Amino acid sequence: MKGIYTTWTLQYLALCVIAVMFCSTQGSVRTSNQDVELGGNVTLRCTSLQHSNIYQITWTKKKKGNDENIATYKEDTGSTVLKYKDRINFIVWSLHDTAINLLNVSTEDNGCYECAFLLFPEGPIKGQPCLSVYDDLKTSTDYNISDNHLHANCLSTGFPRPNISWFPSGGVKKEKDITNPNGTLSVISNIFVSMSNVKQGLTCHISHRGKMISIEVLKKEKERTKKDFPVIPVVLALILVILVIVVGVCCWRRQRKKHRGF
Repeated sequence: MKGIYTTWTLQYLALCVIAVMFCSTQGSVRTSNQDVELGGNVTLRCTSLQHSNIYQITWTKKKKGNDENIATYKEDTGSTVLKYKDRINFIVWSLHDTAINLLNVSTEDNGCYECAFLLFPEGPIKGQPCLSVYDDLKTSTDYNISDNHLHANCLSTGFPRPNISWFPSGGVKKEKDITNPNGTLSVISNIFVSMSNVKQGLTCHISHRGKMISIEVLKKEKERTKKDFPVIPVVLALILVILVIVVGVCCWRRQRKKHRGF
């Protein structure tokens, strides 16, 4: 019995040691996510909460299929930047504190990265800071009316992809996506609708990074009627009439003075 208890005790202790080692490699890296505007600079940092037994640091870019190795630091050979050498500064303050500084950020830099601290004999502990690249929206709208139907366009360019919707939502809608040379995305939304369905106006709604922008493409029918009133021609006509009257009065007075002189 004593031998059995001893065996069980040893197994229990071994399991405890393994559990402690496993737990110590999970959630032991402090990271923070970052937002950066397209073309800007940003720093992603990882700090290991475990300071001992680290002999190597690696950074990788998470990609579907195959992750991309970016940089490595080894205690005996120092640091090596494997990708984007002209755009990345690899920083190692210590074996438990590291960062990568990305310069002139592009849309391809968007996504998550992995930092790994290799410990002996425990194995790697990992962190995953994520980078959100954005570009502010650029928008434009136009429309034309023909045969009592409205054809309107709403264009929005930005990154990540903007989403476009219409109010009211009736009519025939088409949408087209364009990827620009700098990686930003342009969305062109068209709507073809009867004028009777847009008496309350037509609005293009654009959602981007949790924010909503509303652009009034066509005003309400009552406001359009007011707007269509020819204010400028009427004002010009009134000014012309006043000028004619003033000139006429001046001429009449001059003629009157001449007659009195005779």
